[in-house]
Amino acid sequence: MRSPEELDAIDWSSLYHAYGEDGSDVPDWIRVLYSDDADRVDKVLSELFNSVLHQGSVYPATVAAVPFLAHVAVHAVHGRAHVLALLAGTGGHGPEPQPGDEAEGCAKVGAEVSGLLHLLGDDDPQVRRQTVRVARRATGTTVPVTVRELITVYERDPAAVVRAEALTVLTRIDTDPRSAHRRLHDALTDPVAAVRAVAALELLEQAQAPYPADLVGILAVAGGRSEFAVDQLEFFPGVGDTDSRVADVLAEDADAAVAVARSWIAQGDAGGRGSRRAMELSDTWRDRENDTIALLTAALPHEKSPWDLFALLGGIVRWLPGATHVDPALGDNLLPHAVAGTSTAEQAQLALGRLGDERLLTVVPGPDPAALAALAATTDRLDHQRLALRHPAACPDELLTRLTPDTARLLWPDLLGLLRHRPTPSLACRFGDWGIEDSELIRLLDETARSDDDELATAAAVSAARLGAAPDPALRLLERRLGDNGWSLEEAGRLGPVAAPLLPLLTGYLADGYEWTRMRAAEAHWRITGDASKAVPVLTALAGPLPVGVRALQTLALIGPPFPPHLQPHLRHWSTAERRQVSSSGLLLPGPELHPMDNQLRETARQMLA
Repeated sequence: MRSPEELDAIDWSSLYHAYGEDGSDVPDWIRVLYSDDADRVDKVLSELFNSVLHQGSVYPATVAAVPFLAHVAVHAVHGRAHVLALLAGTGGHGPEPQPGDEAEGCAKVGAEVSGLLHLLGDDDPQVRRQTVRVARRATGTTVPVTVRELITVYERDPAAVVRAEALTVLTRIDTDPRSAHRRLHDALTDPVAAVRAVAALELLEQAQAPYPADLVGILAVAGGRSEFAVDQLEFFPGVGDTDSRVADVLAEDADAAVAVARSWIAQGDAGGRGSRRAMELSDTWRDRENDTIALLTAALPHEKSPWDLFALLGGIVRWLPGATHVDPALGDNLLPHAVAGTSTAEQAQLALGRLGDERLLTVVPGPDPAALAALAATTDRLDHQRLALRHPAACPDELLTRLTPDTARLLWPDLLGLLRHRPTPSLACRFGDWGIEDSELIRLLDETARSDDDELATAAAVSAARLGAAPDPALRLLERRLGDNGWSLEEAGRLGPVAAPLLPLLTGYLADGYEWTRMRAAEAHWRITGDASKAVPVLTALAGPLPVGVRALQTLALIGPPFPPHLQPHLRHWSTAERRQVSSSGLLLPGPELHPMDNQLRETARQMLA
């Protein structure tokens, strides 16, 4: 520890913290922490968290401040728990500090642990709790005494959260693995729920899936509403946040995830923790949409923060299309949120639309146009489709993908009206897909092709050419755009053989550095020439569980066999895997656009194997 009298012995201007600012302000902040004025202390603590430990990042000024903050933690009148939290955070988020400032900060904190252990007996439970977290960084000869002190805390502290976190730290620093293991097993029957939940989680992290039912049951019962349920955004320095640790464990066992989510939701879904487990279930595993929707249906009536409600409704919107069985209670639970006039009302209405619930029209005042399109796409009813297309702010992309040429003919006046008043590239493109020749449509497409919006103009000109209009306007637009970049390659491919004059420009994109450009160039080359010899090597190299790889695989399936032999084992895996395969940039991400792609990957692989 270093007293405030020694602050001037350091050249703080040579040390930086957040935003590259030098640390010359740190000494004055630290001096204020000894003040009797609680408001001044609170303000300075806020400055320290924003600058010296900004979003958990450790800087040279943070490291230099450690021995001074340790002295403050012992001697200050106000804010000692927050000062200890600063110290704990200086060691970094994860179990092992990152090399550099974080590792140096961790070592500095470790050197101060012995002088702070007496705070484990402080009257303030938050001071004791943060001291436990600082003790996580004990090293060397400090470890045995720290373990002894933490055992006392674990056995005697009156605060459940302090005992639970003492057990967590003991599990990580006790050098006697048999003692630590025995302590965890004994804790499974502790009278404090948070302690039982911590013990179960620690043991599950050491186990392999499928997990022992007794451990899953303890986590499910004890982890729902106890002090174990820390805030999602609160991290435990040197351990990580409880929410993420639970998510990582349950990602390995779908049935365990269902059991925990069901129990936590039944206990009130505190902090949306059960709902998150339900959504992570289908983010990770295929064919679990029914379980997810059932769990989210049960969670919806529980009181939620706006953030948790937004996430829950987003999960329902995402997973409804894949569910084959939905509890009728879902519509009843959605309806109050759909008419609430809050920021989440549009999501609730969209969920009602995807559910096919006609109360969207009879009960909800002025439903959102995207919800109307979802209802029309789900029910396939002509009156619903007309209503969605005639809305003044119509945004019917979800509906347009479902319309067949026969249905489009029945809705022709409404579709032409949409092209007149709210043209979009996707709408212009769909007219070309439907293949319905109509003089009024050609006239409207020609007008749209003169738009200042290059994407819209190109889509309209290409669709007009596909429907029999002169191709020259489309070729001129595509030639200009392809001379700049490859963003219009897909439209060039839609023209088919008519786009042959563009081949010299297009061929250069087959070796482009951007994978999406290579994929679109290969597909366009095949569609224009009918020759797959240049396309197949490019598409085969890209095929795989990435969004661009799924599209490449779909194009290979359209080209047809024979398929490259080395794809066969991959096709078998993609078609049968229980876990979701499609990722983004190599990392599994629960983005809503990836799940349909995962289904497409599986279906395309099955088609190619057949």
